[in-house]
Amino acid sequence: MAVAYLLRYKTSKPSDILTQLRAYKERELDRSPPAGLRHARLLTGSDGKTVAFYSEWDDPEGLADMRDSVPWEACFDINDVHADAHEEIVFEID
Repeated sequence: MAVAYLLRYKTSKPSDILTQLRAYKERELDRSPPAGLRHARLLTGSDGKTVAFYSEWDDPEGLADMRDSVPWEACFDINDVHADAHEEIVFEID
């Protein structure tokens, strides 16, 4: 079963989080995509205070493997410093 992962940040510093996400995506996901990654996108909210990371995976295991990686943890720990709040949601893709 394919899954989509959405991590949404509310922040007064969207450019700080977007910079971290862009670097992670380009350095880790675009250069050597992990097994099962279909695609990843960065989203900015029209409210000017929301930034999101969206990705689709062939299965939940691929997503779980990525979320346990050191680069993932480093990037998202830094983002938490700049975020006022964040929300993670996993969707099943039909």
